[in-house]
Amino acid sequence: MICVGSGGVGKTTTSAVIGLQAALAGMRVLVLTIDPARRLANSLGIDAIGSELQQIPLELFQEVGLEPEGEMWAMMLDMKESFDRIVERDAPDEETQQEILENRFYHYFSTSLAGTQEYAASERLYDLHEEDQFDLIVLDTPPTTHALDFLEAPKRLADAVSSRALQWLYKPGILSGTPGRGILSVGTSYVTRTLSKFTGGELIDELRVFLRTFSTLFDGFEERARSVQKLLCSDETGFVVVTAPDTLTVEEALYFYDQLDSDALNVDAFVVNRVHPKWVDEAAMERAEYTLAGELESLQSRVDAEFVDANELAEGLLENALQFQLRATQDAGSIEKMGDELPSSMPIACVPYFNQDIHSLSGLDTARQELFS
Repeated sequence: MICVGSGGVGKTTTSAVIGLQAALAGMRVLVLTIDPARRLANSLGIDAIGSELQQIPLELFQEVGLEPEGEMWAMMLDMKESFDRIVERDAPDEETQQEILENRFYHYFSTSLAGTQEYAASERLYDLHEEDQFDLIVLDTPPTTHALDFLEAPKRLADAVSSRALQWLYKPGILSGTPGRGILSVGTSYVTRTLSKFTGGELIDELRVFLRTFSTLFDGFEERARSVQKLLCSDETGFVVVTAPDTLTVEEALYFYDQLDSDALNVDAFVVNRVHPKWVDEAAMERAEYTLAGELESLQSRVDAEFVDANELAEGLLENALQFQLRATQDAGSIEKMGDELPSSMPIACVPYFNQDIHSLSGLDTARQELFS
């Protein structure tokens, strides 16, 4: 189950809530995140989550009155470590493996180059799925544009490593079909000499070594990338689009749904977080300010409270209620628009606005009850 959406809409919380519900229902569930904010640990009541599987202690659940029949695990996906695993798996021998891991171009490739980190994360997700330790894996993704990178990374990398443009750099005779050398091979004197003037010969040598050694992994990359893409498109994988109820975020969520749907990916539900409820009815909103002030004065005398200006307080309360009422009306309109543009069979689950952020298991349980009630 992959939770996707723009930044700040509650994907991390939603991922943890889904995981908690599954654990309470008796499943062995893993919640993992590639969100650099690392807020999942706070929500689960633990200090930190690392790149190794970590079980959430059962006593933490019992402290908030929950008795899960299953197990809940958490994990942070470390991009560099995930890519190192790929090298260790696909390198033809230990010498090549070390050459790659110690190469400075590899360090840039595995930590900074656009798309490679997302590919490594999708590879790790695939490995965890293949190990078959869990009934459910819930993935918390980065904000929308990066999440799209995550979903598209396997296909993009598979296409890249099989492209003639990349092979031209290191494969002999790739363009002409005759024996020759790649453009960065030793002996391609003009190109090498020209580049060396700007970068230095040592850097060119290191790039040449990187391409030569790293190209030994390309067949494995391509094969696994196709497998990862197949898993993401299979019936075993479902997507939950998480959004807030404001107009711009809803439009982004609908755009994201269109992208997922066009790629034949399974969108199972929408979750709308922080929906403003209508706290009072219309009749209460229409009451005169002096009527509320009189009731406040009466209440103040009954509870022997410190004196406050009842008229000023009534004015502030009515203005506050009006602002919340406007937000509630706007939220309802956004959700109605979402329902109009989505298939009628698409579930749209709403979680209300809470008066504070969720940073604990008890908070997660409150959100869980709202989401799954």
